Amino acid sequence: MLARYLVRAVRSELAKLSWRNPLWYTVVPLAILIPVALNVGIAKASQAEAINGYGGMETSNATYWVLIFSTFILMSGAVSSLSNEFKDKTVETVAGIQARRWLLPVAKLLVYGVLSGAVAGATTFLLLGGFPHLFPDVWGDVDAFSGAGIRLLICVPIFTVLVCALGLGLAALLPKPGLVVMIVLLWKFGIEVFVTFVNNDVGRMLQRLSPFKNGELGVGQLSTIETYFGGPNGSLLYFAVPCLVVFVLGTLRLATGDMKSE
Repeated sequence: MLARYLVRAVRSELAKLSWRNPLWYTVVPLAILIPVALNVGIAKASQAEAINGYGGMETSNATYWVLIFSTFILMSGAVSSLSNEFKDKTVETVAGIQARRWLLPVAKLLVYGVLSGAVAGATTFLLLGGFPHLFPDVWGDVDAFSGAGIRLLICVPIFTVLVCALGLGLAALLPKPGLVVMIVLLWKFGIEVFVTFVNNDVGRMLQRLSPFKNGELGVGQLSTIETYFGGPNGSLLYFAVPCLVVFVLGTLRLATGDMKSE
């Protein structure tokens, strides 16, 4: 019975993804094009010797721009979807139709999480599988089917799903898409970058405890920190915990709190 309700909720979310949804003509294209364009530009510049000292690409560093841009762009699509339920006052209608209010964020995570993971995975495969043929002198050492490549192909989508869960949880708590994106980016590019300038044992400890740094290490991306958590798997699990905790808190807020639209 519960599975039937969940399937209905997922179908409802899929029905909202018409061709007019901005996800298809802004979010997804940008999530693919930005890391691809940046890597093309860097490879071209390297070939022209415009970047002095830039060596060949390594597999473990090939998804840097995917993690920096694609994941947060895709998260913004999920965040906007849930926040718009409040803005458009449809969240009350959903709650009136389906008493199990927790199904709304869960269904959105299933739809947007799977879609975002697929886009991130496809972009990763495009880089790992295609760029060594396009730019063999720069990307020739990159191998999609090496141990490092396979880990990236598996774990970059997982990382992206977790970022979507984090964004959806925050959007359920604070249904303002701009505010949610700002909070996540402030943590990633503000706080976690700031602690790198704390040049002492406390600063190094804080770096090693930074969730996003551990998440990137966990997917197999080249990292500047050593993990406290026994290796990449432990680091990825460490990153998953706060993402899922925030998602659960947001889901509980929708399930038990006031559903009045913003």
